[in-house]
Amino acid sequence: MISVQAHQKNKIEKIASQILLYKELYYLGRAAISDEAYDALEKELSNLDPSHPALSFVGYKVKDSTAKVAHRPPMLSLAKTYETSELVEFAAGRDIVLSDKVDGMALSIEYDFEGRLLRASTRGNGQLGEDVTSHVMHVVSLPKHLRSISQTKDIRFEVRGEMYFPIGEFSRFLERFDSYRNAVPGTFGRKEVDEAVDVLNVLKFRSYDVIAFRKSDSHHNDTLQAPSDLGRIIGKTYFEKLKCLETMGFDTGLPEGTTKLLQGEDVLSKLQDFALNAFKDDRDHQIDGLVLRLNDEELFDALGTTSHHPRGSIAFKQESEVAVTEILAIETSIGRSGKITFRAHIKPVQLSGAVISYATLHNAEFIRSGGYAPGALVKITRSGEVIPSIIGLEKASSTEYSFPQTCPCGFPLQISGPDLYCSQNISCAPKDQESFLYFAQTLEIVGLSEKTVTKLREANLLKSPADFFRLTVDDVLKLEGFALRSAENLIGSIQNKRKIPLSIFLAALGLKRGGIVKCREVASKFGTLESVMAATSDELSEERGWAGKSAVDFLESLEGRKSWVEELQNFVEVIPDTSRSERDLFADHPLAGKNLCITGSLSQPREVYVKKLERIGAKVASSVTSKTNFLVCNEESGSTKYTQAKKLGIPVLKENELNDLLSSAQ
Repeated sequence: MISVQAHQKNKIEKIASQILLYKELYYLGRAAISDEAYDALEKELSNLDPSHPALSFVGYKVKDSTAKVAHRPPMLSLAKTYETSELVEFAAGRDIVLSDKVDGMALSIEYDFEGRLLRASTRGNGQLGEDVTSHVMHVVSLPKHLRSISQTKDIRFEVRGEMYFPIGEFSRFLERFDSYRNAVPGTFGRKEVDEAVDVLNVLKFRSYDVIAFRKSDSHHNDTLQAPSDLGRIIGKTYFEKLKCLETMGFDTGLPEGTTKLLQGEDVLSKLQDFALNAFKDDRDHQIDGLVLRLNDEELFDALGTTSHHPRGSIAFKQESEVAVTEILAIETSIGRSGKITFRAHIKPVQLSGAVISYATLHNAEFIRSGGYAPGALVKITRSGEVIPSIIGLEKASSTEYSFPQTCPCGFPLQISGPDLYCSQNISCAPKDQESFLYFAQTLEIVGLSEKTVTKLREANLLKSPADFFRLTVDDVLKLEGFALRSAENLIGSIQNKRKIPLSIFLAALGLKRGGIVKCREVASKFGTLESVMAATSDELSEERGWAGKSAVDFLESLEGRKSWVEELQNFVEVIPDTSRSERDLFADHPLAGKNLCITGSLSQPREVYVKKLERIGAKVASSVTSKTNFLVCNEESGSTKYTQAKKLGIPVLKENELNDLLSSAQ
């Protein structure tokens, strides 16, 4: 039964959320209530909580902040293990706090010297995150003003934790999200906060750390230093720190939740049982593991960190869940290269917190050799909690799968290695769909999703990339799902791309051998678009790294895009690359100059990651060798690349870890 105090807090935060929403709409020119009604809400909140931060915002100053927020100290990942024996080895008989690794989105919540919410930011790459204050202000369960604790006026706090979707609330929003895991990041990824308020209102926050800062002797208020004598306030042990957070008004899994302190004999004799049984506890949130942290804060600090994780904590994870279901149909699509991709439409099944209806089928050879066909029973997994994959045949179908013989454009399909390709070399409608999307992604046009490109083509508004620049707000408003503001934002983003650096322009055309690194080399050698269009394969072959075949392929595909180039020049100015290349800008990036190999299923097309990695000066190879620095892979497997990486001791990056590293290069 909810307490009177909790009911009052809930009422306060809902009124505050309403005020912020109406204030935002008012400053966007879309007032939703009368001035009198708005004033009444502010008066009611003022009577209930006169110091609430929502009352102090002038206009809607936190709206659409794109500033990067520095994390000090960094928000690191955790070392992981699947073996209970390693937990005992890690603990070494010391007191341990066992808590949930909540499946949500890591956030940092900062409070000012009066205890009022100042700023919220995402984890990002651990060093820099995105400002999401405008979103967090609508999360009813999150304290906007810290409860009274024994603090001095020269101390402020930063609270870190996971924002998550309560399972009991998620059923109301099933039609809005593809999966439980993507719901929170998807909500925080929306720039139109007013369209996500109903979701934000029901999200919860589980805190796991608090950092105290004191003003330095500097005259600048933003220069802060971590105090050394605050054990009396935030606790000398980790368990005391969690209790402090609870006192402040945060959920920590205490006192009757899943967070436990294991001491003395419990650590030696019961740790493994506690860890295994903890996965069976009933929760209103999904978890993707458990976290073990040393209770001794002094020892935790003394152990320090690696570049990736603190040495005083570790995550314990269970092997990925596997389910058996039936293939209902095999669906195909075609990429800009002409390669046919396959996915299985399966009988819906619950797996890792999501209802799964589709799974990856990799390529034609995978289907043929595995005997996959409609009617077959298959095993699927979401290892790494990303894209569901078929990992084995449970029961064969009574009929074999009949592969398509022609592309939707009418041209025959041809076998090349394990894949099927469209034999039309120049252009076909399905390939153009992917090419237009690739063009928009390379230019970083905000708001041009795959669905939007499809709608534009269906409305006969997009037949070549130049048509992007012909679009008007009225054109976009005719598409389902667009309101005036989102249509204006899309057109504004397109019009901001009227001047395009030569290397980016070439890369956006999706040329064969035309990744961003190669296009940068071409732009550097020839200087102007006119010179590139007039180049010969012999001239290009003079460049280091350009073999004769690569040069021919590049220039032939450029010739095939000649009509696009000529039409685009009516709308955009292709300018020389700046003197300082992007490679120089990202020279200090941790992946710059590194060799990577990618394998397995990813949530985005592999080409997207190749483009991002090449942009920062990394190289992507098709095989694992002794020169490979990282293998990008979401799941353990018996593949040649994965086996070779393990044999050579090459680190494996999961997709979410790669995205964290790449986020600093946005």
